[in-house]
Amino acid sequence: MNALNLWTAASVLAMLLIVLALILHMRRVARLFQVTEEIVWLSKLPSSLDGLRLFFISDLHRRKLTEEHITQIKMHEQAQLVIIGGDVTERDAPVEDAINNVLKLRSLGATVMVHGNHDHKGDTRKLDAELSAHGIKLLDNEAMRCEQGDGTMWIVGVDDLTTGKTNLDWALESPRNEPHCCILISHDPAIIRSNIPDMVELVIAGHTHGGQILLPGYGPIKTSAFYRKYLAGWYSINRSSHDAMPLKLFISRGFGTSHLPLRLGSAPEAHFITLRSGVGVS
Repeated sequence: MNALNLWTAASVLAMLLIVLALILHMRRVARLFQVTEEIVWLSKLPSSLDGLRLFFISDLHRRKLTEEHITQIKMHEQAQLVIIGGDVTERDAPVEDAINNVLKLRSLGATVMVHGNHDHKGDTRKLDAELSAHGIKLLDNEAMRCEQGDGTMWIVGVDDLTTGKTNLDWALESPRNEPHCCILISHDPAIIRSNIPDMVELVIAGHTHGGQILLPGYGPIKTSAFYRKYLAGWYSINRSSHDAMPLKLFISRGFGTSHLPLRLGSAPEAHFITLRSGVGVS
């Protein structure tokens, strides 16, 4: 073998090793888990609900919650309400795995959830029946009233946008009749394209996986302009009414993965969100 062939073979081998190392790194990142602490100020939140804590997790897909994950979550001050932001299962995934995951989360406290786009590709009927039997509340275009002391707030959930059955007006019927601080849970942050009334101060969403695989200097390898703009973290969105408080949007990178069990530049996460009453900087 001449020198040129040796150089070519060595280059190919080096490239293969680099690709293999990158894949192994992305698999390792996909298996990470971090729990963040978030604080959000809501002007309409009653003082008696100041300090209320939510635990939010989304996009579990096929990834299994372990006792180690639950122990990590329990190292934090616990929440009064667990919120699951959808995609707890997907097509051809064992529904029993999704049920086991959600029941582990239910052990942390009262639990509500919304559906994501991948949930509707699985056995949603069996999943919903099992979870309902264990006390998990599905917010399917529905509002849930929450009270503490003399304070009241609404947690509103909508079905996933891909179903064509999202009905925000229906979900907000009770909050409109009895206005209080209102938080909207939507799997897909694209719900903000809807006409969200001023009574809703906070939207919590998942779906994006934070891009899942982000190339340095380029960003997510496959996503639309909307999700490039609203990828993960906190956003403040101005209302059409100039005197209204901006809408707060929080997007989680989620716990699992879709299509490939790989992540890059977007580690898995879940969140404790502490609600504060007032207009402080979130």
